[in-house]
Amino acid sequence: MKIRKKFIPLLIFFLLSSCASLVDKNKPNPLYDDICNKLKFLSFCDEIPYVEKIEIYDLQNVDSVDDECNLVYLEEKIEQNMELSYEEKLSYYSSFDTSCLKEVIEYSDKTYLKKYSFCCSFFNTKNSGQKSFAYFALHEDNLILSLGSGEFSYFSYHDLLLDLPINVSHIESNFREIVIDEEIYNPGWFSVKDILIEDDLLLISYTKEVEENCYNTSILKADFNYNFLEFREFFTSDECINTNNKPSFSGHSSGGKISNAGNDNYILTTGEFLKRQRAQDKFSILGKTLVIDKNGKKIKNASIGHRNPQGLVYSGIESKFLLTEHGPLGGDEINVIDVTKEDINYGWPISSYGEHYGNIEIENAPLYKSHSIYGFHEPVYFFNPSIGISAIDIGKDNNVYFLASLNNRSLYKIGFNSDLTKPEMLKNYPVRERIRDLIFIKDIKLHVLSFEDTPYIGVFIDN
Repeated sequence: MKIRKKFIPLLIFFLLSSCASLVDKNKPNPLYDDICNKLKFLSFCDEIPYVEKIEIYDLQNVDSVDDECNLVYLEEKIEQNMELSYEEKLSYYSSFDTSCLKEVIEYSDKTYLKKYSFCCSFFNTKNSGQKSFAYFALHEDNLILSLGSGEFSYFSYHDLLLDLPINVSHIESNFREIVIDEEIYNPGWFSVKDILIEDDLLLISYTKEVEENCYNTSILKADFNYNFLEFREFFTSDECINTNNKPSFSGHSSGGKISNAGNDNYILTTGEFLKRQRAQDKFSILGKTLVIDKNGKKIKNASIGHRNPQGLVYSGIESKFLLTEHGPLGGDEINVIDVTKEDINYGWPISSYGEHYGNIEIENAPLYKSHSIYGFHEPVYFFNPSIGISAIDIGKDNNVYFLASLNNRSLYKIGFNSDLTKPEMLKNYPVRERIRDLIFIKDIKLHVLSFEDTPYIGVFIDN
């Protein structure tokens, strides 16, 4: 009986393979993933977008010397009093100045992941109420980091090539005087959503309380320097969603990714905070990719019909960007966005490859299992079940990208064909941590990752 059960998936797979009309080779299927990882010699596996699972070959824990890494001392003090005010947490964070190597993972394909400790345990996903841990940007030879609560730090990214302690410095700002909503600083889902530095201008997106208990995604700006960041408003709107929204509300569903669109313009992705129909309303700023000029004025919607787009990267191909978007229960998407277009519709909440949580029905949100049939753009790829898709960035090779996952605690490597119409390679690297953000540093050819379970800073080396 056990032998029969073992071969049932294989039998189903061969039946599907022999009936080409029954198999959509452009859609992901966990059955394909399972069988092709076990039977890679099957020619059929070369024709479908299955996710290759890369195994951990070796894992080494690194013991830090206490006098080299002051975080050890700080964490001992924190454990004695976990009921800390934000001011007390900030005091601990401000005294943190050394990040130490804690773990090295070698994968079966000879790639490596290094994990560095970072302050502090009260910022991990459990203790922070799943508040975003950290977002990255580059300036000169430094990696700039913003916590979800708006604290800024930096270190030389060249130090990441060494296995030595990293010296961390902090930057003061007026962020807390500008953002007075205490929910940004308390455990919970309201937070900074991204940072971007272009020509010494710093942009920071965050969930803004426009009026009492009513939120949207807005942007502040500051002239970047290492002494003091003087923030002021850059982009906002009177439109907001109340936390009492029915049938549901989510501060996580806010988007917030910022990118340079060229021609002195910027792109901001926005979620719909689960006010689903706003994504289809062309006059709403929610559920969109917005094009904003250098003065902070909205020019247009490049696209509409989004749920919660948290990743965005320029492809290097004409005016096309790759956008990653959280689905509901299933249906995390990768979409191709052309920023020269206007109001291109990606379907949410009419079409989705996922389901509503609880398998309930929601008015005007049928979640049809096709986009194109209903006049919407299809995703270039989607994950079902969901992986908790978050950030995306380029890799060192053409048309190869790395994307982060939260719930699946994995890093994905995905290669597309030359016109970005289908994936040709997908790999899954287990990292055993939620990944909030990642950034590729071209100078040293590696990715830096923001890990939320610990919290740590990760360094992925793709050999």
